[in-house]
Amino acid sequence: MAIASPAEVQGPATETRLEANHLPPPTARLVSVDTNSSLFCRPEPLATPMGIPRVFVPSAFRRRGIALRLLDAAAATFVHGCPLNPRRGEVAFTQPTASGKALMEKWGGGFVRIYQE
Repeated sequence: MAIASPAEVQGPATETRLEANHLPPPTARLVSVDTNSSLFCRPEPLATPMGIPRVFVPSAFRRRGIALRLLDAAAATFVHGCPLNPRRGEVAFTQPTASGKALMEKWGGGFVRIYQE
């Protein structure tokens, strides 16, 4: 699944009130991943070579770039001789927490996918 853009979550800005009553809410065609961080995905399945179920760095060592280096190493060595690029949609995370969402957006530039466990 690909992460939905803010425009998809909010819906078109030019709807009139009458039209809005006859349309499903913009999130009706999206899957809610995390209600706390307002993360939604489009439900279409997408082929993705690598899935990352969890990334954990102890709190005493966070904010030092450790998770980014772990992700870089995993993407570079997952398939021998074929480094994966998250900006091309070649890496997916499970449903992230708010912190996980921030990490995957920073690392993947907004192109990282979500997969369902």
